[in-house]
Amino acid sequence: MEAAATTTIPEAILVEIIVRLPLRSIARFKSVCKQWKALIESSYLRRVFVSLQKQSSSSCSLMFGTDYPYPIAEAIGFHGCSTWDLPRSPGSYIMPFQRYPNLPTRSYFYRSSSNGLIWIDLFPTRTVGMTFYYKTFVGNPSLVPNDMGMYEWRVCVYSSETGAWSFKRLLSSVPVQYTAYYPPVNVNGMLYRWERIVDDSAPGSLLAYDFFGPEDHDHCQVIPLPLPYHEDVRRCLTTSGGDVIYIEILYGRLKVWKLNNNKNDSGSSEWWHLSGEEINLVSVVGSDFDCFPMAVNPFNADIIYMWSVQDSCLVSGNLRTQEFVVHQELESWRNSEGCYSINTYHSKGYIEDNHNITMVLMLSQFVLPQWMDPVPCLPN
Repeated sequence: MEAAATTTIPEAILVEIIVRLPLRSIARFKSVCKQWKALIESSYLRRVFVSLQKQSSSSCSLMFGTDYPYPIAEAIGFHGCSTWDLPRSPGSYIMPFQRYPNLPTRSYFYRSSSNGLIWIDLFPTRTVGMTFYYKTFVGNPSLVPNDMGMYEWRVCVYSSETGAWSFKRLLSSVPVQYTAYYPPVNVNGMLYRWERIVDDSAPGSLLAYDFFGPEDHDHCQVIPLPLPYHEDVRRCLTTSGGDVIYIEILYGRLKVWKLNNNKNDSGSSEWWHLSGEEINLVSVVGSDFDCFPMAVNPFNADIIYMWSVQDSCLVSGNLRTQEFVVHQELESWRNSEGCYSINTYHSKGYIEDNHNITMVLMLSQFVLPQWMDPVPCLPN
């Protein structure tokens, strides 16, 4: 009776009602009737919803890389925004992932995320009388390295449209030597990977490849990180709002760079430009402040997250106003945008006990999209 009654409501009015609901509710309404399902999956309703949510944040989790002893671990989570209205952060939904109950949870490893869905690898152990094989679980086109070799970057690409894998061999003018402990960064179809220098005497480089470029183009760009480099610097690579951001802290002084995405078009000779003035953390936070940069907010590049070594807690700050908050007693808090949480136990273990100071800290961003994209399926 309820489904039949909706036919008397003009479609335009129905759209105006539905787009003001969170995606969590809209997804359930697809089961009401065929008419609602077709309307919700239409490009028209999607355009209206995205236009209303353009300035809104989305739920996200900043995930540790696979070199951490805990294979699926969330650092910082955000939920409760109007777009999705989730009761908890996205990372909390994948941490209990266990497709095969007879295997230990540490057989599963979080690899990366692209466009809202994730890549998980299964590395089972061989048991008596039974052999398990390596498996990959993927939920969206994920551009993740599969194997590494000198001067060559081999990439497997999964398509949600065809359900098929393709293989791409990329070439680099610098050696590609290290394993995929540090997840590549995917920004609008550009894949970025940090590559260190063998003798640790330089900051390393970013390898960049445009998957929307010419099909016959297989060479990566090599982007040097900002100079000068110091062996005691603490640094991270992150993204926000389509920008690649490099952060370094040296002796209490914070610098933030943004990658010049239009370097070739603008005629600039510099790959990076400073985003704002240098900040003396000692003067604004405290004389004994010792920290590692972790990331910036995926939706607001003015918001930075750091890890305080002496207090073993998260520090959040606004780069524009230079106001910082030490979350010494809090693992969760709420503001006008939604709810935040910090995994203190895993953050302390990863950053203080496991992180090599010569490396670049890269937290993988598991960010839910502003619309429900199709879930990929196998052929046939």
